[in-house]
Amino acid sequence: MTVFSARPLLDDRRGTGAVEMALVLPMLLLMLLGMVDLSRFIAARIDLEQAAQRTTDFALARRPTTDNGSYLETEAASAAGVSANNVTVDIYLECDGVRASDFRIPCTGGQTQARFVNVEIERTVPSAFNWGALGSLFGSSSMDSNITVSGDSIVRFQ
Repeated sequence: MTVFSARPLLDDRRGTGAVEMALVLPMLLLMLLGMVDLSRFIAARIDLEQAAQRTTDFALARRPTTDNGSYLETEAASAAGVSANNVTVDIYLECDGVRASDFRIPCTGGQTQARFVNVEIERTVPSAFNWGALGSLFGSSSMDSNITVSGDSIVRFQ
């Protein structure tokens, strides 16, 4: 009868690289997917920032005379490729750094007057990976696969 000895198996190092890779690969894949999603969100934010800046540049070229910014909303929505509901345009007057209640009434004697246009654009960007399913593995139900990204720009035109 032959006695089996485990000593040769303990000294055998073949296959350790494959085992280590099997342990590390899931984390590397999660990091890769996270970087892909993060880069998509950053690219979307840059696109929205550029669309908002284009709109404030348009406001400088065609200066508003009232606080109605509907033409700027249309321009921003067109530039960003979103609906007008995702665009907020705020045209306001500041007197000595304090926001005035009415855009049309000029500041009283000696106050520094400044008029601004603020454009904010929002868009929902879908994730490339279903993070909610991953979160459910760990008991979390609050992870969403869609992220709302926003870009804004403000310009003083007077």
